[in-house]
Amino acid sequence: MPSNLLLLIGTSFHTLNQSLQEDIYKEFYQFLYKPILYMIHDHSATEDIIQETFLTALSKSPPVENEEHMKAWIKVVARNYTINHLRKIKKFRKDISLDLAWDNGHLGGATAAVSVEHEVEVRSMEEQISRHLLEMKPEQRNIIELKWKKGLTYKEIAHEIQDTEVAVKHKLHRARSFLKRKLFKEWGSRDE
Repeated sequence: MPSNLLLLIGTSFHTLNQSLQEDIYKEFYQFLYKPILYMIHDHSATEDIIQETFLTALSKSPPVENEEHMKAWIKVVARNYTINHLRKIKKFRKDISLDLAWDNGHLGGATAAVSVEHEVEVRSMEEQISRHLLEMKPEQRNIIELKWKKGLTYKEIAHEIQDTEVAVKHKLHRARSFLKRKLFKEWGSRDE
């Protein structure tokens, strides 16, 4: 089934026939409902966030070349509205860092349970880290997975990949720097 989400760009949504408008909104709703509900566990707030995101998409959608770019932009807008919603209901906000997202060799770890907002940020960061891992060279990706997912020491990694500890430290440092640069572009300045 072809997506109608690209019709949000460059067209006057209000000039489309009502049936097409409803189809576009239903597709938009289905695209965002489950992920947002999973993060905030509140049906009515989820619907509010979807509506705010939809209105933003109507008025501020960027020029994109394809549906995947449009969906990625919609996800970012929805994530921002979700986080803003959680900030409104929380009096304080806990920052996360790359190391916390990989706490104890498990993405999210025990720190994700500290607050719902924190959990949303950790889950979002996990998705972005996973996406950026796919962009890395296989050797760098392997070293990161051995260190953070399996929790191996430098010595164990060196033995596993048949390299020196010094080389492993350098490669891991470069891989971390790559991830931090990518995440900094998306998340802005954070305590690291």
